[in-house]
Amino acid sequence: MRPTLFAFMAAATLVAQAPAKVDLVQRFNSELPGVNRLLKELKTQEALSKVQGLMPVERPAFDGSSLQTITLSLDDARGMSALYGLLAKVTSASGQWEKSVEIQEKRTQGARTTLAQLEKAQAPIADLWKKVSQDSGDYVAKNEPRRKDLQAKISAFKAEYDEIKVSKRKLTKKEAEEFNARGAQIQQDEQEVAQIDAALPVHKKNVANAPKVFKILEDNRKEAEGMVKTAEEALAKIKQLVVDQNDEITQFNTQQVIKKVKVVGRKNWVDAVLRAPTNTTKQGGPEEQTAFLNRLLVLDPGNGAAQKALDNLLAGKDAFAKEAKPAKKSSSKK
Repeated sequence: MRPTLFAFMAAATLVAQAPAKVDLVQRFNSELPGVNRLLKELKTQEALSKVQGLMPVERPAFDGSSLQTITLSLDDARGMSALYGLLAKVTSASGQWEKSVEIQEKRTQGARTTLAQLEKAQAPIADLWKKVSQDSGDYVAKNEPRRKDLQAKISAFKAEYDEIKVSKRKLTKKEAEEFNARGAQIQQDEQEVAQIDAALPVHKKNVANAPKVFKILEDNRKEAEGMVKTAEEALAKIKQLVVDQNDEITQFNTQQVIKKVKVVGRKNWVDAVLRAPTNTTKQGGPEEQTAFLNRLLVLDPGNGAAQKALDNLLAGKDAFAKEAKPAKKSSSKK
């Protein structure tokens, strides 16, 4: 049997020699602190513009031609998914929940596509290594004891030859013919041992590498499945927020109609929310309150009370800080 070779350990060398490319994971990790800082500084639109500028024009293509390219493509997909998640987060903070839903849908679809591409690309590799593992395992199991037996046979023959040579014992014609025939067989045995010695290390390496390859394949699959799960959960969460808020507005407006109050889109609900400052302040700190007010301004563009509260936050004040009334001039009697 010809030994099966697989360049498993060469991957690291090939990676080092590959031309430089955009590392989306590194891009996400390096830019995330700056985006979070902008959000903390309440510069939501600047943060949104920054993240939009980080997004690749096209989704990186998935290269399933080898285990090495699969791993690199999975890294690209992981970085892309993280960037989509960040874009959805900042878009949501700007109040555009519906747009955030669209982004999370793209992220989820991308993750599902990656998982499908990964499974398709890894299937033949898994099949190959199952065969390599089986064939090499069979070879080692058969030929390790075979080599041991042949070596013992060769050693015994050589010892007998040395004994005859030292003792100068004369062999009969028949004994000489039999001994020479055994010698010819020993030469064939030595050739077989040489073949086994050449092939055995390769097969042993295949047996040792197979579990490593299977672990890489399994880890890749788990990572892709994890991306899908994370994206699906984030999508479900933002969708539910939109549904819950729409239901609350619909119920509120229905009550307004019953009370014969003129309903103007979602303005009535936004005004009612703003009349109770705790609806805003209970959201958390300035960053969370800013996101909440941004949402109200998306629901009711130009709402003066929401804009005033937002301006106060941007000025470092409490959202509903009351302006000090000018002191009255005291009149002096003559």
